[in-house]
Amino acid sequence: MRNTDPFVFFRQHSDTIYRLLGIAGALLLVFLLLRVWAMRWGGWRAAWARLRREVAVTRYAFTAPVRAWYRHRSSLRLLVRQLGTPATWRDAERALAAARLAAAPGRPYAALVGSDSVAVLLAGTELPQPDPDGAWWTEPDEPERWLVARADLPSVTPEAADVRPIVVAVGEADRSAAFLDLAVGPPVLSVTGNDRAATALVQAVAAQLDVRLPSPLVVVAEGVHRDYPGPPVRSAYRTARETPPRLGIAPVLIAAELPDPLPPEFAAPPGGDPTVRAVVLGPGRAYVRSLLTDRHGRVAVAGTPLLARCGPLSRAVARVLPSIPPVLPPAPAAEASTGLDGRQARDLFEEEEESGTPTGTGEGAAIVARATSGTAATTSLASLHESGEASLSEGSRPGVSRAADTRRPDSAQATGPGTTSTHS
Repeated sequence: MRNTDPFVFFRQHSDTIYRLLGIAGALLLVFLLLRVWAMRWGGWRAAWARLRREVAVTRYAFTAPVRAWYRHRSSLRLLVRQLGTPATWRDAERALAAARLAAAPGRPYAALVGSDSVAVLLAGTELPQPDPDGAWWTEPDEPERWLVARADLPSVTPEAADVRPIVVAVGEADRSAAFLDLAVGPPVLSVTGNDRAATALVQAVAAQLDVRLPSPLVVVAEGVHRDYPGPPVRSAYRTARETPPRLGIAPVLIAAELPDPLPPEFAAPPGGDPTVRAVVLGPGRAYVRSLLTDRHGRVAVAGTPLLARCGPLSRAVARVLPSIPPVLPPAPAAEASTGLDGRQARDLFEEEEESGTPTGTGEGAAIVARATSGTAATTSLASLHESGEASLSEGSRPGVSRAADTRRPDSAQATGPGTTSTHS
């Protein structure tokens, strides 16, 4: 080795030497470029933190659609399982009615029915505490959320003849079916926000009300669904106003906008028994309970902490529509006040389980019947909005605030959860 001529050695291994020198030069160039980039971002530590953040953001962007699809399918399965069981609806009604007795009338406005328990959401300030010896309990950091085991609910709804809950499903929250009580609060329910999500939510609520309420109480105006030719909003309002209440339940107008000029029934402050209720696709006027939807398929009740995922609701309602039970029948004491005997009262709430068709026979139920018979002209509200409904993914949460009292005994109190007071 000592006698080896270096020039001969270099000539024999020139290719390897040049290759190694090239690799070393390239590594040195990469290091210098990285050093310039790192110094520009504040040093090696800051540059490394930024690189990890960018990698995490890129990974989230590629995996977000897949995770959103899995969440949508999971919520859809939960809603189909919960809403397809009549006991879920009955437990929500019994929990709301029992909470009115335990807390105060007008405070309970929503219920979250899980597999083993029911959470009732209360509105207002200075909320009462449940009886320590009773069936209700609360979490220390959530005094507005009363919990009760489903097994501890009363077998008969308390004070069913007074103000019976009229619950509709608005989505899934905390792995529970979220129900909103339409029997309390302002007479107008406004659904705004993302056009696609708001339209699907209004159509799902309309289909639920049509099968839950007695036949003539639901009036659907034009504009609710593109394939349903309803009457103009003024004609629909007059029809609803001329429809007498059935068993203490006021008629409900489903419309894309409120009549103009604003009827006095919708301008009165909440507190009494309204003669007409309305579900509006768009902003309302006067005293309104607002539901805000976003492009990720979520809905928030304005003024309350309730936030639910409503994207899969329309498809779930379309699947379980024949299984949705009617509203609670009145107590025996209500039969004399309504002028109906027990048989007539039961006929209004009779469930057509054998035929498998929805119980309502109003305008919404008429298109449900046409859909089941195969008529190509129109289909049910639930089926119609199912066909146009797309899976809505999850995103940022819309801002919500604390709830106020849902009742308004006098003009000095707040208007209630999701209630806004605007001028016509």
